[in-house]
Amino acid sequence: MKQLTELEEDALNELFNISLGGAAKLLSEMISNEILLTVPSLKIISLEEALKLETLTSNEVCSIEQKFKGSLGNGSAFILFHKDSSLEIVRMMMKDYVQINEVSHFEKDALSEIGNIILNSILSNLAKMSDKKIETDIPEFFIGKYEDILREDYARISKADTILMAFIDYHLKGKDIKGYIFFLLESETIKQLSRVLLEKLK
Repeated sequence: MKQLTELEEDALNELFNISLGGAAKLLSEMISNEILLTVPSLKIISLEEALKLETLTSNEVCSIEQKFKGSLGNGSAFILFHKDSSLEIVRMMMKDYVQINEVSHFEKDALSEIGNIILNSILSNLAKMSDKKIETDIPEFFIGKYEDILREDYARISKADTILMAFIDYHLKGKDIKGYIFFLLESETIKQLSRVLLEKLK
């Protein structure tokens, strides 16, 4: 598994922050309230390392997944929130429109829309900044144990051997919620991508 140089990591961070800035703007317009999305850090890890993340291991999570293919190869991008955090996000976004005890009924649709906006923003910016064609599938929503979701997703992507993980800070109405973005790709693809972005951002 090939690690990134500091400059390559900075290039990927820039991609995520540009993308999340655009996603936050769209989400803010949707609910007429400011949302801030930032990526404080990212890292490249193996499946084994990902399965040992203390903040996620043995936890029930909500996942919005979007598969993609193109000249960068086949891969999968998904965003994860702890189950409790996902309900809090939906409650904060919809409490002016639905009763508190009805929030769970809107969880799937609301989180799918959030995930769709965020992942589409990242993938469309990735295609634009790298001059690569990327085709995406319809996002899918899952709830379950973190380890089960990760293993199943990893098994569905042939040749994927590396996970690019970005931590997300989701700030809304004075509250901060942690999220995670995972990209499943071949390690060489991530390395090539970071180099292309580095050239574009010079």
